[in-house]
Amino acid sequence: MTSKWTGSVAAIALLASLGAARAESADVATLKEQTEALKQQNARLAERLSALEQPTAAQAAPASSDFLAQAAKAPVAALAGDGPITWKGLTLFGAVDMGFGYASHGLPLNSKYYYGSEMLQPKASHAQWGLAPNGLQLSNIGVKGETELLPGLAGVFQASTLFNPHSGTIQNSPGAIIMNNGLNYRNYSIALDGARGGQAFSDQLYVGFSSKTYGQLTFGRHRNLSSDLLSAYDPTGVSSAFSIIGSSGTYVSGQGVTETGRWDNSLKYRIQYESVRFAAMYKFVDGNGGCNYLSSTGLKPAGTTQECFATHNDAGQVSLGGDYGGFSMDGMLGYFNQGTYVGSPLTAAQFAGADSYTSPTGAVVTSTSNSNANTLAATVSDMTGGALGLKYTWDQWKLYGGWSHTIAHNPKNPLGIGATNDQGGYILSSANNAAFPHARLQDTFWVGFRYAYNEKTEIIGVYEHVHQNAFGYAAGTPGAPTSLSLATCNLARFNPAGAGSNPRSNTCAGDLDQGSLFVDYHFTKRFDVYGGLNVEALSGGMASGYIYTNIFSPTVGARYRF
Repeated sequence: MTSKWTGSVAAIALLASLGAARAESADVATLKEQTEALKQQNARLAERLSALEQPTAAQAAPASSDFLAQAAKAPVAALAGDGPITWKGLTLFGAVDMGFGYASHGLPLNSKYYYGSEMLQPKASHAQWGLAPNGLQLSNIGVKGETELLPGLAGVFQASTLFNPHSGTIQNSPGAIIMNNGLNYRNYSIALDGARGGQAFSDQLYVGFSSKTYGQLTFGRHRNLSSDLLSAYDPTGVSSAFSIIGSSGTYVSGQGVTETGRWDNSLKYRIQYESVRFAAMYKFVDGNGGCNYLSSTGLKPAGTTQECFATHNDAGQVSLGGDYGGFSMDGMLGYFNQGTYVGSPLTAAQFAGADSYTSPTGAVVTSTSNSNANTLAATVSDMTGGALGLKYTWDQWKLYGGWSHTIAHNPKNPLGIGATNDQGGYILSSANNAAFPHARLQDTFWVGFRYAYNEKTEIIGVYEHVHQNAFGYAAGTPGAPTSLSLATCNLARFNPAGAGSNPRSNTCAGDLDQGSLFVDYHFTKRFDVYGGLNVEALSGGMASGYIYTNIFSPTVGARYRF
């Protein structure tokens, strides 16, 4: 009996073991089948991903004319939606801004110049209706990119240019002035000096390295640090239609000379640690200094060889800033040597071939029968200065304020005839190295606001004031105004005789006051329209060369950004 029971138990145990083994074998087979299915699914997904990431042979080297057709084959996210137009690490960006306006005293548009008549021009003599390009923003197009080189280190670049939407040409201030060379002022079109000289990449062109830990270092053509500060703290967003400091780089971005708002041949470094930021720039010398027959101490003896000058147009800037709560603040200090300023076109005599060189001591030598086509007459100076910007954000309000101080001296190292220090490499046929017998001190103040009325509408206002000292002292006697300076500074502020300019000397003390109010309505993130009024008044030495000393200019416009 016992042996039968034992045998039965053994048989049952054996059967149970066999059943468990068979069940386990079935589970293993099922898992193997599922694993194989997952492998096949992953392989199909990898093939789809590779097809999306790798261009076809036809796409590998598209012709430039087929860019849009090829871009249409890129992922849809690269061409649609509110994000940037980015593909393969490259981002395309730009803006087009065009408006229409009236100026109480204006001039016709110039195909090479990039602003309208919203701000007062020296030879503006009559009311002007017409197109007003780039009222809120300079029209531009560019591409930038970033690619990882090592963990935490990327290579970066940017190439961008600025163009005129009213003519389709690249922005070119010196070229616009040359178009007025030799003309009577009654035939002038708008042409003022600026930091864009018709270069293929008139805005910026740089390449370098970027690290979240160690900052960004780039080299090439850059906007300088004072331009960066103004972009952050001008409530109008550096508008040419509603801000004199946005329209002219003389007061803030150029530190006394509008051409120096952008630096060729420069290094730029930026770093941010938590809420504190620091930046530094340095510009290496470039161009040539020209030649003449006048030494730095006076006329050279007859029969001696000509004296030629080396370029010393180096420059440097540093800035420091930070954020705390709703406050932001940045400060900047810098210098620029041998800065050139083109105040007006060549006179008829200069256009016919008359050159003049003025030494830092005031000695002048002239020559005739020169070929002065496509040349400029410039004032040369060494400049130092600084700027401070403040901003406070509270609910729908953004409140702005700032101050800039610039000091202009005669250059320690003069430029001669034939120098090419000007933006775009234009040649100087006349050079004045003695425009500042005493240092010119210029202070610029501004306050303003941006108010978000609703999610689509902003109201913006600004008041700006510029003051310069009297620097018309006789050469060699600092601090002693000449009788001529005193006499010209006491003349009437408007010249009714029609001589074409206010007779005050530009070395007199003077003031500029400007204010504006406008509304910016955003239909979408990319498209907005704007409209408002600008007023401006000049007095004293700031009005020298102007026919009229005030202006009011309403402007409306539209802008598309991508």
